[in-house]
Amino acid sequence: MNLYLTRSGRLRRRDNTLSFETVAAEGGDPDIEREELDELPAETKNALPVESVSAIYVFGEVSINSKLMNFLAQKKIPVHFFNYYGHHAGTFLPHAEQLSGNLVIRQSAAYALPETRLMICRELLGATIHNIHSVVGYYARRKPELRETADKIAAYEPALDNAADTNELMGIEGTVRRIYYQAWPLWLGSPEQNFKRSYHPPESPLNALVSFVNSMVYTACVSELYRTALYPGISYLHEPQSRRYSLALDLSEPFKPVIGDRLVFRLWNNRSISDCDFERETNGYIMTADARRRVLSAWDALLKETVMVKKLGRSVSYRQLLRLDCYKLVNFLLEKREYRPYRLEY
Repeated sequence: MNLYLTRSGRLRRRDNTLSFETVAAEGGDPDIEREELDELPAETKNALPVESVSAIYVFGEVSINSKLMNFLAQKKIPVHFFNYYGHHAGTFLPHAEQLSGNLVIRQSAAYALPETRLMICRELLGATIHNIHSVVGYYARRKPELRETADKIAAYEPALDNAADTNELMGIEGTVRRIYYQAWPLWLGSPEQNFKRSYHPPESPLNALVSFVNSMVYTACVSELYRTALYPGISYLHEPQSRRYSLALDLSEPFKPVIGDRLVFRLWNNRSISDCDFERETNGYIMTADARRRVLSAWDALLKETVMVKKLGRSVSYRQLLRLDCYKLVNFLLEKREYRPYRLEY
């Protein structure tokens, strides 16, 4: 399971398990110092079974120490940190569970060979556009006015085969996303008639929600990459970066419409999250602490949902689908098997 810490407190090792003590800094002061957190009296103490924790997500002001980090490293538990605005700030990754110098060499060689890199990028964006088209097609069954949007998106799928380089591929994907976002008001309703995707800063509550959920898709990919021998800094669609795990950015693209956008639609259409759950800041809009907890609860439940994968002949969770896509890339690089990222089956 994933552990989400949204309250201020102290995370510690207690004997052979974890303990989280909440303190009276709820909604915490973003400038609170660790020493203050250590001195504040505990409101509650919660024992957490470390053996069942696969990753930790830290959103509140949480005090940690080296004893804890050493313990988490022994247990191979990644820790993802988010700042006051809900943006992913960084990840603590223990030493890799699996190491393969041969795989890293193959990853690098695939990046260096233009035709191989182009093929990987084409497959990633082919799956992404297919999944966008599938999502729009699903909603078009109930809203026929979306059929035109679905047809426009489908028309761009063959264009990927004729793209000469990654820049051209990214241009096609950018066009598809513009068409896609322009159609969002058709199923999100009148409050979002003028919706336009914006990033830094998010210019509307809906944009802030999308960015937050996308960051959760990214960190989930980081966690699953860690369980493989892939090196997260060698990527193909996004240029390799020093500040982010760029391979996770690549592998998350097909899943953004599948689990990210569909979660946004579910929360927004059901009014589980609305404009009143956001506050205006100089850096755009941010979610309230209570709304963030609701989103994380829905996100965690979604990761556990299962879908039937015909090729496997069984149902798997969305979290498992993320790891399977990592292994698809491993199998391609090491054994030259077909690389086919996850595509929605309708």
